[in-house]
Amino acid sequence: MAVVISGCSREEKVSVDSDSTINRTLVPDSELRGATIHLYERDVVTTEIIAERLLKFEAQDSTMAYQLEIDFFDSTGQIKTELVGDSGIIRERSKLLYVYGNVVVTTSDSSKLETDYLFWNFNTDKIETDAFVRITKNGDVITGWGMETDPGLTRIKILNRVSGTIKDNQNSSE
Repeated sequence: MAVVISGCSREEKVSVDSDSTINRTLVPDSELRGATIHLYERDVVTTEIIAERLLKFEAQDSTMAYQLEIDFFDSTGQIKTELVGDSGIIRERSKLLYVYGNVVVTTSDSSKLETDYLFWNFNTDKIETDAFVRITKNGDVITGWGMETDPGLTRIKILNRVSGTIKDNQNSSE
C-alpha cells in the first residue's frame, strides 16, 4: 500500500532538548492542516482521506486525524463507500483505521451505518464496533449493540440487543 499526502500547510517536527520533561513520543513528527491522503494499491487509488488536521507519529505507526472524510473507491474509480467522523487513528503499516465521534458510513446504494466508534481492518476487509449502531437500508432500520460487517454493508451481524423496523415490500404498491 503506497501513500501520497498533500496539504495546505505543514509544520515539521518540533525539536526537544534531551533534558526536556516532554516525552518525545508525545511530539508529532509532522503536522498537516487541510490534508488529503491517497492510498494506492498497484497504481490504483483505493482510498482518499481528507482531514482538517493530521498529526503524524512515525515510530508508533500512528496518524491522528481530525474532522475526517474518507472515500473508498471500487476498481473503476467510483466511490463505493464514504465515511465521516470527528477524529481517527490511521495505522498505515498494519492497515487499521479507528474512527471516533459522530461516525457515519454511507454506501453507493444509500445504505447508512451510524455509530460513535468503529474499527476498520483492511486486512480482513471488516468493519467492527462494540458501540450502539443504527443501520438504515432500503427504508428498513435496524439497531443494536456491537456489529461486524463488510465495507459495502451487505453482510451485517448485530451482536447484542437487536431491534428494528422492516418495511413490508410485498404489500406496497408502486
